[in-house]
Amino acid sequence: MRFVVAKRLGRRGEGLGNEMLSWAKGWIASQVLDAHLVGPSWGINKRRYYRNFCTTRLDFVLEEMLMHLPHYTFSEQDYRDTGEVDFGTAIERWAAARGLTHKDSFIASVGGMWGGYASIHRSRSFLLAKLLNSRDALRNAYQIDSQHDRNKLFVAVHMRSGGDGFVGSKGSESARGKFNLLVPGEWYLWVCDALQQRFGSRIQFRFFTDRGGAAFDEAIRRFNPGQTVQHGLTECSDLLLMTQADLRVCSVSSYSLVASFLSGGAYLWYEPQLTLNRGIYSLWGDEKAQRAEDGLSARSAKYVSDAMASGSAGQDAPITFLGTAMDIGDPLPESLMNLLDQRLSSLDPRTNLLEYGCVPQPKRK
Repeated sequence: MRFVVAKRLGRRGEGLGNEMLSWAKGWIASQVLDAHLVGPSWGINKRRYYRNFCTTRLDFVLEEMLMHLPHYTFSEQDYRDTGEVDFGTAIERWAAARGLTHKDSFIASVGGMWGGYASIHRSRSFLLAKLLNSRDALRNAYQIDSQHDRNKLFVAVHMRSGGDGFVGSKGSESARGKFNLLVPGEWYLWVCDALQQRFGSRIQFRFFTDRGGAAFDEAIRRFNPGQTVQHGLTECSDLLLMTQADLRVCSVSSYSLVASFLSGGAYLWYEPQLTLNRGIYSLWGDEKAQRAEDGLSARSAKYVSDAMASGSAGQDAPITFLGTAMDIGDPLPESLMNLLDQRLSSLDPRTNLLEYGCVPQPKRK
């Protein structure tokens, strides 16, 4: 029998956003190799995700047992050596080179956060299905969604608190390229205030956090005073609601990252954290693999730089930037406002044929 083990991160596992990268790799590998997926084990995770996904607390036993048997490990170096970006294509090449595709039984292990979201693009339907089927998720999501005005922009704001290694930048220390960074509460308030002034009564906010705090309480008081605390498990339903938003205001955390990844929509990022090189921002540009000329970030930087130089990234450009940067004191990026204006105009059911709406007949020559 064939097994693919999606290894948990660390001895006790990590947060949901981090673990979803390993989970996605495991699922992709299981599809490519026609194998049974095991893990990542939730029972041992200190955040008790076994409750969300209704697994046994002893689910780690099978993962541990398989990892003590002879097995093949698909490592980061193996991935890099294939020269592929897509995880499925990479592991297919790796498996073929080792003759795994002709074996009736084997154990292969995958895991880690390397490769990033570009490598697991084809896993979004799987991850969304797991979230939708998790405990309390659909009930919680419906309760919140039923409170929203469908004709208004929905902005999800994720305010990550301290703890789990998250710290703020100290003094004049640069935050560029650093993760586990605590974003100042003032940044969220500035961004929300700018959005509120721009869209007025046509916008609605919901705030998400792991622990709360003074800035979180102030944000709710100023921008969504009717927000109430949900009962039951909210880790997955919060993530689902963030994916459904028209805009995500992100923390520097994998939770915000995976919400934006699953959504495929617009998001705002804390400008001081982004790597800045010759007027071009990148999120992963400080990584060794991305600094190389053939790295995805390096190639993307050249593409954007060339577009800017030719003028094709102007106001009427065909290029759409889903992620935009903003710092305290900055105006709202014009490209983002154009995107949100377009989104707002599409929310009216009167222009949607599926909901008894109407569209004009096109002019014909």
